[in-house]
Amino acid sequence: MRAVALSLVVVLVVVAGCTGTLAEVRSGPATIPETALAPVGYVHGNTTEVPLTYPLGVGPVSRDVTVYVWVSGYSRTVTDALGANDTAALLVVSSPNRRVEGQSVNPFTQLSNRGVVSELFEVVAEADNTTGGVVAGVGTNVTEVARLEETGTQNRTVLGQQVEVVTFTATVEVDTAVSTVTVTTPSPADARDEAGATRTLLVHLLAVEHGADVVFAMGVHGDDMDEAETIAALMEAIEHEAVGEAA
Repeated sequence: MRAVALSLVVVLVVVAGCTGTLAEVRSGPATIPETALAPVGYVHGNTTEVPLTYPLGVGPVSRDVTVYVWVSGYSRTVTDALGANDTAALLVVSSPNRRVEGQSVNPFTQLSNRGVVSELFEVVAEADNTTGGVVAGVGTNVTEVARLEETGTQNRTVLGQQVEVVTFTATVEVDTAVSTVTVTTPSPADARDEAGATRTLLVHLLAVEHGADVVFAMGVHGDDMDEAETIAALMEAIEHEAVGEAA
């Protein structure tokens, strides 16, 4: 499959009847082992389960569905010659991948690349809120992905499958009032607007179906960091607890 074409048929089983009963569907966690992180200086922030609730219409009624996605965050911070911190982060997100009556309630289905990147930032912000900002310290202050442009691709083997890692430049708007340290920590060459800032990042994105889930990975860092190869190698080390086959 193309990693981020994201016209994925990503749908999940709803177990509630036609009474509007709340349905809950969970994915299995996806993580990167310490043996892969330590040699390249990355640290594990946290792995947490995040609930996303929204209505699904099937037949004459709609019902609330809660999808539990797992978010794992990893990061590496370096100090440049001028004393400024540069941080790279890698997010690994697993989401249920099942279907019912041809409808998808997966939060990532049919999204554009920009939509997927924006949604992953939002999911990580929610995870940071849940854990006190220790998932990866990334995403909390990104308010909008203003522009996303593909700059290259590379093939990697992730969870036993050949997938495409797509690299983008991303122009994002950030809330400078948020104090959480993020991957948008500016270098001296970055703009430092006090009332909302626009920053340029590099984003590396993949999606791969595994068992009954889809696993997404998104690496993010400043455009002045040479981190693409390291992030791609860490993506190849992803482990996922498959919970079955997609229905």
